Amino acid sequence: MADSLANDIIGAENHLRSERSDFEAMWREIAEQIDPLSTFNGTGAQSTANRSKLAKQFNSRPGISLERAASAAKSLLIPLGSHWHSLKPVDEELVDNDEVKKYADTMRKRLFAWRYDGQAGFQSAFGRAYMQLMAYGTPCVNIEEKFGGDAPFLYRFIPLSQVVFSVNAVGIEDTVYRKFPMTAKQMAQDFGENKLSEPAKRALDDPKLRGEKHFTVIHAVYPKTSDKSRFAFDSVHIDVDAKKVMKEGGSYEMSYLTSSFGRSDDQLPYGYSPGLRALADIKGAHHAKRLFLRASEKTVDPVMGVADGHEGTININAGSLVRGAFDRQGRQLIGPIAMGGNPNLGNDIFETFSNDVDKSFYMDLFAALINKADMTATEVLGIMEERANQLSPPFEDQEAMLSRCIAREISIINRKAENGEIDLPPMPDVLRDNGGIDLEFTSPLSQLRRAKQAQANMQAVRAVGEIAELDPSVLDTVDLDEAAYEAANAFGANPKIWRDKKTVAEIRANRAQQAQAQQQLDQQSQQAEQVSKVAPAMKMMAEGA
Repeated sequence: MADSLANDIIGAENHLRSERSDFEAMWREIAEQIDPLSTFNGTGAQSTANRSKLAKQFNSRPGISLERAASAAKSLLIPLGSHWHSLKPVDEELVDNDEVKKYADTMRKRLFAWRYDGQAGFQSAFGRAYMQLMAYGTPCVNIEEKFGGDAPFLYRFIPLSQVVFSVNAVGIEDTVYRKFPMTAKQMAQDFGENKLSEPAKRALDDPKLRGEKHFTVIHAVYPKTSDKSRFAFDSVHIDVDAKKVMKEGGSYEMSYLTSSFGRSDDQLPYGYSPGLRALADIKGAHHAKRLFLRASEKTVDPVMGVADGHEGTININAGSLVRGAFDRQGRQLIGPIAMGGNPNLGNDIFETFSNDVDKSFYMDLFAALINKADMTATEVLGIMEERANQLSPPFEDQEAMLSRCIAREISIINRKAENGEIDLPPMPDVLRDNGGIDLEFTSPLSQLRRAKQAQANMQAVRAVGEIAELDPSVLDTVDLDEAAYEAANAFGANPKIWRDKKTVAEIRANRAQQAQAQQQLDQQSQQAEQVSKVAPAMKMMAEGA
C-alpha cells in the first residue's frame, strides 16, 4: 500500500511538472539574466553555480532593480515595524464597543509578536518570496505548525523550482507537491530512523558520510481522501529513490501558500511576472553594456597601426624606447587607429534599456511619495489615487495570499489555546454572537486604495462648501466627522490619535453644557446689570410717592 501511494505521488508530481515545462523554460532564462543564485541556475544543496550561465550577466543593474522591486513590494504589503493589518468585528455596530476593541487590539498585538519572533522567520520567508514574485510571478511560503518555543508557527520560503501545484475551482491552491533534497540525518530527525529506506540507513550509519548524503523527498499536500479523517488535507512525505512512504498525516489548512502575478486564467496556477515582461530589455541592457565596455576598451587602449615592413613587437609602456616609430622624414609610422566609434552612445543605449527595466519592475511607481511643504492634502491624495489605480490590480493576489496566511495563523493559535499550550484572551460574548472577528488591511497599499475614496470625499465637500455660500443650510447634508475619519485612514494616521465617536459625542455634550451654563450666567449678568441701572430710578419714584 505504501509503495502504491508513493508511486501515485511521484506520478502526479511528474505530470504537473511536465505541464509547466514552458514556464520552466522561461524561468530558467530569467534566472540566467537577473538571478544568479536561483536554483533555476543549477544552484542548490547538491550543486554549485553554473558558471556558463552566470557569464551571461554583463551588468548588475537588472539584478539591483529586482532586489529593489522586491523590497518595495514588501514595504507596500508587510512593512517591517508596522502593524499592516487590524482585526475588527464583522458587525459594524460593534466597532466602538470598548470590550470588542480591547479584544481585537490584544489579538492583533499577539499575532504580530509571534509573527516577528526571532525563531519564526516571517520577514525572511516573505522577503525571499517577493523576490521570487517579481522575478518569476509565483511566490511560495510554507507555514508549519510549531511545537514548543515562543512562536506557534514557523515560516519557510519555498523555491519555485521545488514546488508544483494545482488550484481548485475558485483559483486557490489545494494540491501541492514539493520535491526537495534532505540529508539522511535530517530525514532521521523528522521521520525517525525506522522510517528510512535501507540506503538512507546505510548513509546514516556510515562513519565517513555521517548522514550528510542527500536524498530526494516529496512532500505532498492534497484534499483528504477519507471522510473519516479529521483533517481537511492529507500530508505525505516519501523517499523518491526508494519509493517509500516515510510519514502520513494531515493538515487542517493548506500549509503551502502561493499566489501569482498577472495570472491570465484562474485555472492556470502560474503568472506572468515583471521579470518576464522586462526580459527583452534586460537582454538589451546586457548587450549594450558589453558593447559599451568593448568600445571603451578600444578608446582607452586603442588598436595600434604600423607601417609595412615593421618587425618586432611594439613596447607602449611609459618611458619606453620604440625603434622604427618614425621614418627619415620624421613621419610617424606607428600610431593608434581611429575607429570612429562613440562609446557614450553605447552608454546612452544601456541607460535606455535599464530605465525600461525599472519601469517593468514598477520602480517609477514605487518611488517614495514626496510630500512637499507647498502640497495641499488634495494634491497628495490625487497622487496616491493615481498610484493606487496602477499598483492595486497586480498586488491584489498577494493580499489574498496574506489573508490565507492570517487565517491559518489564527486557526493554529486557537487549536493551541484549546489544548492549553498558549493563553488567549476570551472572545467577548457580544462578538461571538454577532459574526466574530474580521480582517482589515492597513498596509501602505490599502492606504493607496483608500486615497481614491478620500479624494472623492474632498472634492464633494469642497463642492458643497461652494454651494453653502448661497445656502448655508446645505452643510447639514454632510457628515464632516466621517470625512475626517476617511482622510485619516487614507493618510495612514495612527488610530490612537483619533478619538472614537463615543468620546467625541461626550466632548460635544460637555461643550454644549458648558455653553448653556455660560449662556445662563450671561443672562443673569445682564439681568443684574439692568436691575442696577433701573434701581436708582425706582428708588426716586418710591421716595417721590
